[in-house]
This record gives sequence, C-alpha cells and structure tokens, in this order.
Amino acid sequence: MRAAIRILVVLARTLGIVGVFGLAFFDSSLLFAFPGANDLALISFVAAKASWGWAVLAAVLATSGSIMGALVTFRLGRKGGAELLRRRVPEVLRERLITWTRRFGALPVGLAAVLPPPFPYAPFVISAGVMDVPRPRFVLAVAVGRGVRYSLEVALAMVLGRRFTRHMSVVYWTALKILGLLVVVALLTLLVLRLLNPRDPASVSLKD
Repeated sequence: MRAAIRILVVLARTLGIVGVFGLAFFDSSLLFAFPGANDLALISFVAAKASWGWAVLAAVLATSGSIMGALVTFRLGRKGGAELLRRRVPEVLRERLITWTRRFGALPVGLAAVLPPPFPYAPFVISAGVMDVPRPRFVLAVAVGRGVRYSLEVALAMVLGRRFTRHMSVVYWTALKILGLLVVVALLTLLVLRLLNPRDPASVSLKD
C-alpha cells in the first residue's frame, strides 16, 4: 500500500490536473483495475499544490471525469448490460441490484458513488443502464455522490497537507469508512421510510 501511494504521489505530480481527470474517468469506466487510485492521486495532487484554488479545480475535474466515465459504462448497460451483469455479478446480488434500481431509480448509483473501494461501483452503473434510468437523474446522482466524496478528500488534503500523504493509508481509509457508515445509515433510514409509506407496486415502472 505504501509503495502504491508513493508511486501515485509521483504520478499525480507528473501528470498534474490532467492525470486527476483521466484517472477519475477510467475509474468510473470498466477499463480500470486499481480501485481507489484516482482518490489517492487526487489527494496527492492537492496536498502537493496546497492551494484552495487548485483543490476546488481538482475536485470539479475529478467529478467531471467520473461522470463521463460512468456515462460510458451506463451506455454499455443500456446496450447489453444484462449479459454483462450476468457474467460479472453473482445472481443474488444481481437480483437485488435490479430490484433496488427499479424501485429507487438513480439513488443506488449516487450512494455507491460515495462509498470507498472495494465497494463495487460499476455494477450499480450497469444496472442503471439496464433498467433505463433517465440520463439526467443518473448524471445528477453520480455528480452528487462523487462530488461529496472528492470534496471530503480535497478538504482533508488541504487541512492535513503533506501529513495526509505520509499517513494516507490510515487517514484516508478511516475518513471514508466513517463517510460510508453515514451513507449506510442514511440508506437504512430511507428504506424504513419507504416501508412505512409503501407505494403501489403497479405504479413503479422500469424507468422510475
């Protein structure tokens, strides 16, 4: 982990803001195999710059890159995502994904966008495509989810500075675990409210 962090610190300084955007793009697509690399590169870049202007720009570009990468996966989900889910996701989880997406629309994608790796994000994006979630809602969910996550990361990087990069393996995962716990609590609260006020199943369509 520490070796990977050192490599990403060098990578972030070498590629700069373009690297932050590119890693965020690939992380949200099906083309990347190092979950969390974009987060670590973003934090390293912001800590090295130590400027709120750069921090805000980096968070915006990382969020934009994530949206664009997710849209690529979303389109794949619309075209042939059912088979992709069948090959990549266990049946039990696959059925739950479809059920959650049918019932809550883009909300599961937004929540998954906040949660840290190794939480599986791509299956939620593919499922949204399969269930034909309206694109504006999908984009909004990804923007809010990733925006919250990246904003927290750059804020921590600015407040803690280079100390964050030296102890990133502890601080980063601790912070994201706390955030993940808050998201889970929010999701459970929403589910309870839904159960207390159920909608007519007949009114739920595949595009809802």
